[in-house]
Amino acid sequence: MGNAAWVCFDCRVAVRRPTSHTEDVVCPQCGAGCRYIGYRIRVPGKRAVRAWAALRESLAAQDRARQTADHVRSVRARHDLEQEIRRLEALPSNPGRRRAIALLRKQLPGE
Repeated sequence: MGNAAWVCFDCRVAVRRPTSHTEDVVCPQCGAGCRYIGYRIRVPGKRAVRAWAALRESLAAQDRARQTADHVRSVRARHDLEQEIRRLEALPSNPGRRRAIALLRKQLPGE
């Protein structure tokens, strides 16, 4: 078990806590919440303004990529459920199939 870093981009300060730390970490200078960056990312020096800006942009790009991947997964899951419902509806109706269709419809997000 090692230490991980939380950073405040406004103050350009890093705070280290054990990786098992679960509480919010506050910046010791401004009191704002710090952003968790893990233990593998190198924290730039306080005077390296460009490096801090690059780190912030890199983390923002990772967040955008993660959100896009999550959205793609949710759309794929919805599409798969809709296809399975259509496939079951095309078959002759029976009580078990109707229950299966109802259960699948409950699993559809936003329904």
